[in-house]
Amino acid sequence: MQFRSIYSLVVIALSTDAFSPMSTVMRSSKFALQASDKPLTDLCEITKEACDVVSPLLREMYSQIKIGTGTSDTALFKSDATFFTIADGIVQHMFIEYLFAGNKFHEIVGEEDDSEVNILETPYTVDSLVVPEEFEDLITSTLEKVKALASRIDQTAYSDMTIFVDPIDGTREFATGKGDKVTILVGYNDAEGIPAAGIIYRPLTEPAYWASGSKREGFTDGVLDLAEEPNPKGVLITDGKVSPFIKSTIENSGMNMVPSLASGNRVLMLVEGKAGAYIRDTGGFCKWDTSGPQAVLEAYGGVMAKLPEFLENKDMISYTHLKSPLNLDFCKRSVGLTLSNARDKKMFIPGLDSIVTDVHLVKEYNCVQGLVALAPTKMEAFYLNAIHSAMNNIKKESPPMYT
Repeated sequence: MQFRSIYSLVVIALSTDAFSPMSTVMRSSKFALQASDKPLTDLCEITKEACDVVSPLLREMYSQIKIGTGTSDTALFKSDATFFTIADGIVQHMFIEYLFAGNKFHEIVGEEDDSEVNILETPYTVDSLVVPEEFEDLITSTLEKVKALASRIDQTAYSDMTIFVDPIDGTREFATGKGDKVTILVGYNDAEGIPAAGIIYRPLTEPAYWASGSKREGFTDGVLDLAEEPNPKGVLITDGKVSPFIKSTIENSGMNMVPSLASGNRVLMLVEGKAGAYIRDTGGFCKWDTSGPQAVLEAYGGVMAKLPEFLENKDMISYTHLKSPLNLDFCKRSVGLTLSNARDKKMFIPGLDSIVTDVHLVKEYNCVQGLVALAPTKMEAFYLNAIHSAMNNIKKESPPMYT
């Protein structure tokens, strides 16, 4: 039988030695200054405590959820074929309306912003769903703990920051018994929309694996499920169809495919040494999927950026994480309309390749310029050049398909 241990240590710098088979689980922490001098560090620590607080509620719902298309009290299909759960709505409501409330931040954007949540009067509801009575006491006690944490957030230190929240990244995984891939994602972005701090938190694993950080304050913290055998040549691929561009890039670079689920979980896998890169040309992910993960990955020494600029000259240009009625990263005549990025799904015609010329046709927070994310172990010039060269060698025959 294999046993896992949790190590507590101060990390001066991440290296390939940190991803040794002997360190299956790692508790890491790095501080350069006192916490009182590091507002982003303080924010990360409070957010982590909030994730701890809501985890029992998520675990209880996860253990009782029924999988189905209409027979369950706690699951319902979204129009784009992903599950919407009561847990999604309640956790986001607690974070946005209570933890982050009081005009402490410039703006807050959540994946479930359209949800109507009532957790003040019974029966509790999320949109048209009635929360089962057995959850009521746990919801009430969880809310009180979240309120207590809210009082510890500085009232003025974050007035120019925009928060992006994904209460349950991997909702489909949550509803189909793959809870170890589910994460809570919170990202804090500066006035330019660049991720400055964030957390990726797996609430349904035992122990809860997570990573938080802020590169600007030299801070990382987390409990990591490190790879027993690091795979720096691995490239994470989605559970959907792998595009010709991605497949050819992997083959041309001599790397290998690593199947993976859920955006936040994928980035945490990079930090844990389970792969060296995560590259996408096609869409299906949004800015609440990139805000917190980018901040965490960069704090640990990696990078996340839009694909076109990297493909052109290896520039690392971030998506813009700000509240906006229009997509701030839209590029005319380069984005294909899909079911997931279309603002009006009636505009999408299956089987028809439609290149969008009007920003009003795409959702405001979809990531429509692909993605390149590199683990800390792949940041050396040799690896950057190898990946960049592999992409350029095949892009004429298999160009990226930005959606």
